[in-house]
Amino acid sequence: MNPAKPVFLLLTALVAIAACQKADNAAVQESATRESVGGKSLPDMRGVSPGKPSAPISMRYEIMSNPVVGQPVLINVVVSSQEGPVTVYYSITDRSALIFQDGQVERLSIVDPSSDVARQLTVVPQREGRLYVNVSAEVQTPGGSMIRSMAVPIKVGGTPAESTPNGEVVEGPNGEAIISLPAQESN
Repeated sequence: MNPAKPVFLLLTALVAIAACQKADNAAVQESATRESVGGKSLPDMRGVSPGKPSAPISMRYEIMSNPVVGQPVLINVVVSSQEGPVTVYYSITDRSALIFQDGQVERLSIVDPSSDVARQLTVVPQREGRLYVNVSAEVQTPGGSMIRSMAVPIKVGGTPAESTPNGEVVEGPNGEAIISLPAQESN
């Protein structure tokens, strides 16, 4: 008998046993997630992280104008919560790239955050590229203070190029402005 044959058979048997145990564990886990407690079935929680709870705050934004260097950019920010008053903070990490417009508040309290009322935020880009303004909202819950944050990306282009007309503007026979384009020689 070949000495390698018993080792091969042993390894094959071990792999088969491990596969069976894995299938049994998966079946037990699946049945445990679908069990019922007090006559009510539990939700299927596979794939859901049991991690840190998130703040009961909803946040969204809409950039209202085309971001251009040196021009104010209006951003509508909607923060809502069913838990009670919310304090909203606006911040900019790189003030050489983006600044708040004069008079812009950086902290505000929303007494009734249950409605979807947009708050206006105005920033002024100082350079081209992708810039960010941070928005954080804090709410007091029975479990303590909770915060949700988001970064609002602003893609800033350059200043619009001035258009220069091709040709020369001349007055036509009836006094209207006409652009005269000289004929081009063909070679």
